[in-house]
This record gives sequence, structure tokens and C-alpha cells, in this order.
Amino acid sequence: MNGLSLLRPRADWFSAANLFAAGLFCLFVGIGGGAKPVAVGQIFLVFAIAKAFFERGRVTMSWRHLPPSAWCLAAFVGVSALSVFANWQGIAAPFEHLGKLRYLAVVLVILAMPWLAQGLLRQKWRRDSLALAWLVPLAFAIAVGLFAYTTGNHPLRGGDVVDIRRVSGLYGQVMTFAYSLQFSVLALAGFFLAPRVWKAATRVPWWVVVLMLLLAGAALYLTYTRGAMLGALAGLAVMAVRHSWKLGVAVALVGLAGAAFLFVQWSGQKDEPRGKGQRYLQTDSAVRLSQWRAASLAFLERPALGWGYRNFELQSAALKERYGFEKDVVRKRGQARQITYFQGHAHNNVLESFASTGAFGGLVFLAFVLCWLREAWRSRHALFFAPVVAAFFVSGMFENTFFDSEVLNCLLLLYLITQWVRAEEGRAPTIATAA
Repeated sequence: MNGLSLLRPRADWFSAANLFAAGLFCLFVGIGGGAKPVAVGQIFLVFAIAKAFFERGRVTMSWRHLPPSAWCLAAFVGVSALSVFANWQGIAAPFEHLGKLRYLAVVLVILAMPWLAQGLLRQKWRRDSLALAWLVPLAFAIAVGLFAYTTGNHPLRGGDVVDIRRVSGLYGQVMTFAYSLQFSVLALAGFFLAPRVWKAATRVPWWVVVLMLLLAGAALYLTYTRGAMLGALAGLAVMAVRHSWKLGVAVALVGLAGAAFLFVQWSGQKDEPRGKGQRYLQTDSAVRLSQWRAASLAFLERPALGWGYRNFELQSAALKERYGFEKDVVRKRGQARQITYFQGHAHNNVLESFASTGAFGGLVFLAFVLCWLREAWRSRHALFFAPVVAAFFVSGMFENTFFDSEVLNCLLLLYLITQWVRAEEGRAPTIATAA
């Protein structure tokens, strides 16, 4: 019997808390590792939620303590689902669109189970594992991206990347990589300015933060992604102001000096092919402007509930053709330049929300962002949280960061951490000091 009992799995290995820890670990890996670990993490979280009901029954969840931002997020989920039902006949795969809402819904359910995170984050080795799950895959993704950038050949994708002349992480998707990377850069910058918080939170050496900040900052610049860089700069400006006015002035001066340097370079190369660095001073983007106009008209056509959650992308080309837009110059990898109507999302979180979910969805999305910013600003750890929300809003004016699953994974993790830390602040000086 004793020998057989050793082969029998222990029941607590599959407890809700352990399944939740496994899911959270995978989501942290997904920050640098991409969509596959994120998908695995989502599966673990769903099992954790189901197991929690078996373990605790009716007392599993409590909605009374949820912050205003969570109620706004819940309203957005509800309006988005309603927009799909209102446009059911015009959506090719409506169940797929509804399924995308699981990312937001799972976060709301987890927030209603605060005991899951409390038990996890108070264990030092758990926090160590999450720190490593974030940094090790991120370092690998940056290394792969830099190797592809310098050699002209992606070690995992070969030539099948968006642009080999830009750092693009593991999978060659430069926009997704850049807009996710901006949040890691801001988090690392915060820990650089507040080493005591890092040392209290994890036993991973602080010099790792310094090294990763240098690598991530260089990689973000070499993505040549203007929206992500602008978001990171906005976040750094907020961080500097939260830290001290002297640092705020220093960051402003460095930013102005960098812009002047790029402008001088650009001015001296007017008659020569422009380098990638000059992308940061180019404000023209015909496709983006076309998508913004189309999204605005889409909202005016259906102002109440829009065209359905995530459905504007599928309707955008037909909308532009119907309104007589000038055709777009579309460049697809491996293909010759095409003159056609570009089909894609709005390249703007706010416009995408209004076009896809109407006035109700757009307003509750804005309410979510503002409430999150208010909560982050009032936290004792605002140095870390407020810059992230600022970067999310600013960079989201140029890309659909709230509708891309990999970038959304980063955002929702940061949102969860914001709420967990705020809840812990009501019980102890800081979540990091809890043993």
C-alpha cells in the first residue's frame, strides 16, 4: 500500500490555488514567449476557477469589493457581447468573437476570488518563479530579435517576418512585440528607480533588472515602432514626475535632445534614402488615417451598438469602398506592393471601441481607462502603475492594444497586479514585504 500511495498524485497538487499559480506562471511566460503560453495559461485559469467552486461552493466569489474600474470592464464585456448579438447575421463567426471576450471575463472572475492571489503572492518562492517567468523568456525573445536584426535571418522564422530590419521578438510580429515590450521597459525602469521594492519582492538579483532594462530599452528602440516608443516615453515622463521634479526635468531635456538629434539627421538626409531611425520623426501614415476615418464613419452609421465586437476589421474594406475612399498602398511580406482597400482594425483603441461596440461600448471603455488611472495614481505604488496606464492610453491611440491577445495579456496582468497590490495596501505596508 505504501508503494502504491507514492504513485498516487496528491490531491493538493491540483487544488484551485495550484492551478491558478500554474496559469499565472504561463501568462508571465507569455509576456516574452507569445500566444502559446498565454493560451495554456488561460486553460489553467479556467480549470482553477472550476476547481474553486468544487472546493468552496457558494462562497467562492465575492463581487462587493470590486473597484470601479472592474465594474466598467464588466460593463464593456456585457456591451461587447450585446453588440455581437445585435449584429449576428453580419458576422461570419459570431461565436469566435464572443470567445475572444474570455480574456476580460476571466480577469473579472479572478478579481472576485481575491483569496487565490493572496495565498500565492505571499510566498517568496512563488514571487521568485513569476519574476523568472517574466524575465527569462523576455531575454530570450530579445536575443532572438537582436540576432535576426543583425544577421538578416530570423533563427526561428527564417525570412517569414514582417520586417527583418526591425527587432521583432520570437515570432517576427514587430508590432505585437513592440507594444508588449513597452510595458516591460516601464516596469524595469520603475524597479531601477526603486531597488528596495524589487529586493523586497523577489530574491532575483537587482543587477538582472539593470541588465534587462538596457536590453529591453535598446530592443524597443530598434523595433522602430513609433506608437510603442511614444507610449513608453509618456510612461517614463509620468514616472519621472511621480519620482521627483528634478528627474522630470532631466527626462524632458533628454527627450528634447534625442528629438533634436534625430531631426538633424533627418534634415541632412533629405536627398538620400532615410534610415529606420527617421521613422520616429515621420508623422505621415496614409493607411492609419484611412482606418481612423473609416472607423469614425462606421460609428456614425451604427452609433448605438456598432458593428459588433472585433467586427469592424472585417467590414473596413467594404466601408471604405462604399464611401469612395482613395485606395490604400498595401505592402505584404513576400508580395509586391498592392493598390487596394486595406482591411484591418482601426489602429486606435478608442475608435475601435466606438466602431465595434457603439457609444455604450466606447464610453465604458474610456471609463475603464480613467478609473484604472485614478486607482493607480492613488496607490502607494503609483510609481509603477500610473506610467503603465499612461502608456496604455497614449500608445493605444495608434494601435489596437486592447484587442490584440498578446498585448492584452500584458495589460490584464498589469491590471490584476494593480488591484492585488491596492487590496494588500489596505492590510499591510506593501505586498512585497509580506513573508
